[in-house]
Amino acid sequence: MQYDLITPLDLDSGDMFLDRAGYTTYLARKKSSEKLTKERIGLLDRFNAIITKNKITKLEEVSDAEIEELKRPWNVSGRANFLHNIAKFLHDYAAFIKKENPTQLPLADYIDGYYKKGFIARAKAAAEGRRKHILPLPAEIKINSEYLRGMDNAAFVDAFRELHALVIRCYEDIERDPLAWGYPDYETTDGYYNRVMDVLFAIGLYGVYEDGGIAVDGAAFFASNSIKRHKKIELMIKGFEQMGLLFEGFGKKVKSFHVEYPDNKEVMAVLSVYTSLLDTTKNDWQWYYLNGLSHRFIEAPGKYPALWHYQMDYATDELREVQMWLFDEAEKYGFSVTGFNKGCISYTKGSKEFLLVRNGHRPEGTNHFENDGTQIGTKVSFIHAFERDPEGMRVLCDRFPDVFRLDDPGRCCGDKNDMPHQFADHSEDDGKRCAFVMKFKFNGVSYKRCGLGNFFFVDITLDDVKAILEMFLIENKIK
Repeated sequence: MQYDLITPLDLDSGDMFLDRAGYTTYLARKKSSEKLTKERIGLLDRFNAIITKNKITKLEEVSDAEIEELKRPWNVSGRANFLHNIAKFLHDYAAFIKKENPTQLPLADYIDGYYKKGFIARAKAAAEGRRKHILPLPAEIKINSEYLRGMDNAAFVDAFRELHALVIRCYEDIERDPLAWGYPDYETTDGYYNRVMDVLFAIGLYGVYEDGGIAVDGAAFFASNSIKRHKKIELMIKGFEQMGLLFEGFGKKVKSFHVEYPDNKEVMAVLSVYTSLLDTTKNDWQWYYLNGLSHRFIEAPGKYPALWHYQMDYATDELREVQMWLFDEAEKYGFSVTGFNKGCISYTKGSKEFLLVRNGHRPEGTNHFENDGTQIGTKVSFIHAFERDPEGMRVLCDRFPDVFRLDDPGRCCGDKNDMPHQFADHSEDDGKRCAFVMKFKFNGVSYKRCGLGNFFFVDITLDDVKAILEMFLIENKIK
């Protein structure tokens, strides 16, 4: 971590707003390592410098602005870890105040309140995003007969709509007060916000549907990773009950408990069917596409597979047109839909993958596409096609001059003075070559490109995709 990117003010003992001496003693008493102590005291000095610079003279004047300034610079290497360590320092300093410096309790309360606001905001955003991921169901749905399990189509669809409504109500209530549902009030990763579907799926996975409800194996339920990762599960159960579910005999040490939905007994039957789709041989985060309760996975099969329909339900009409054409082309060459890769439908044949095309935009100066945006884009590396079909590549280069930049032979990743091709974050004399270097020769000129930062085709059309695919097939020897 590079804390010297913001240099603290020169301070003498009279300038210390924070209790540097007391906190140093506190860290020593906890037997903190020399490295951690140095890091924490460095952050304390930076925070104190900010407070002093902003002319704060009393505890009540400390505001979000000072904490936000502590969290800069934005370009620090490893920013996520940088922010995590700042949060741990502030929480630790607040704990020190509560234990040993009660005169600064208003500052501890402010730090706690600042992060609590952030935790609530993140939980609300997570609930909103997951709610919006659940798309409205079409007026007519034909359920695959193997999933009906004795229900008629109309009853199954009605129960599935009610399951949708139930989950949406849960998310709407969570958006109002996420901490009442036990959402994280601590630093954690995104998977810990998938509480609603983790619990519902665990009920289906470790339970058996019978007589309008699900009998759940208590030991298996609480031993599952999808439940163990979450704290305050009892608050989730309380929230579900307020939304209409009924839990009988629930407890962490019970042999079994029973769950039903009195307003529509068949909702639990549908939940049981839907959770049967989960591939338990995979990590649970790989089930993410089922969290949206898409009808595509339980409807009667048609020309396009469920994964294709699922992805296209979130796509633009323009991308859907492209993917319909691409599906047929992939099929011609023996490729089929097997999943998703880099935000795209993935067509594979053995170890080979077909052209990846997606919605999204590429932020300027980055080496990736973002999920937001309606533009169509793809990233394709062309090396061998320059030799295999130079005339075809000339046409493609003329079509996309900004992609190929043939007027520039190229030195990427900071390459200078014919030094070895480097990783961007290595110094030029460390001798480490970039694993992504790409070289090709065209019309007698030698070119060098970094595979990470080049060959991005953005804001393209169906006709553009057809032109790119023509050379993609040659590049990858697909016949």
